[in-house]
Amino acid sequence: MGQGTSSPELPSSWIEILPTITGEDILRSSKKRCRVSEDKRVYLDDEIFDLDEHVPLALEILSTHPPLKDVRFKLVPGRMMEERFWAALFGILNDGGVDIDEVVGDVAIDDDYETGDEVEVDNINNNGGSPHGKAAQVHQYDQMNTEGQASADAPPSYLEEIKAQQELISRLQKSLREANHKIRKLSLEVHKERKKRHDEGVSNGETQQEHSGQSPSLCPRCNSKLGSQPQQQHSGHWEMHPDCKEFLKLDEHLKENLRKEKEKRLNEVLSQMKFILDSDEMKDTYGKWSCCGKEEYEAEECKE
Repeated sequence: MGQGTSSPELPSSWIEILPTITGEDILRSSKKRCRVSEDKRVYLDDEIFDLDEHVPLALEILSTHPPLKDVRFKLVPGRMMEERFWAALFGILNDGGVDIDEVVGDVAIDDDYETGDEVEVDNINNNGGSPHGKAAQVHQYDQMNTEGQASADAPPSYLEEIKAQQELISRLQKSLREANHKIRKLSLEVHKERKKRHDEGVSNGETQQEHSGQSPSLCPRCNSKLGSQPQQQHSGHWEMHPDCKEFLKLDEHLKENLRKEKEKRLNEVLSQMKFILDSDEMKDTYGKWSCCGKEEYEAEECKE
């Protein structure tokens, strides 16, 4: 395979057709018109397709229509081998373009479609006379022919999409970090405010207890006086019961309500257990009359 001194001239019909060819058109042509034999030979319409004979035209096509480089980059070698790509493309060009009726009536190409002739990239540079070697030569000629135009070519669209998605992810991650920082800051402020209110409440309760002219409060657990100093001095300190601590933290109206409830309960218990503590007479037992429901033994008689 040798490189000609002058580039071949493309038919004017090809120049008009090239901008209309898409990757799906090439996949469709490859599926219906191309096949690969066991010895890796590519057939176009049951005739052997020799890439060596088409290399000059292939380079001229890439030079005339640069967007086709992106299409080729997406399909070769992941979806098909080099020779099959060009066989499918030349099949479309030789037929005068894409058959519109065929495209409209055809089923959409699946992204997972496999041609059955995927090749290993590591073997592209080996066996110069094999189809793999020919594919490597096409890559080399393509690079030599388009080196001066590399800066003018636009990047593939999928790279722009990936870049946009990465920028979006970065913005979302930044917003998430800022939101977490605000949440932690607000939580700390709420904790400080709660602690401040709790300390102020305890301090106010102790001050009121110290300056109050009323008698010392009674502990709801043991009914003993709170706040009174022991008559004898001890070497240690007084360990107040947790129930007493909780009682001292309550507001005055809550303390009064709790005292009434405890007194009511104590009176009920004393009344119920009086027959054990004082006597074993019937009148001191607790219960109720079945006729009127009264709970006192000496209650007035009821009228049935």
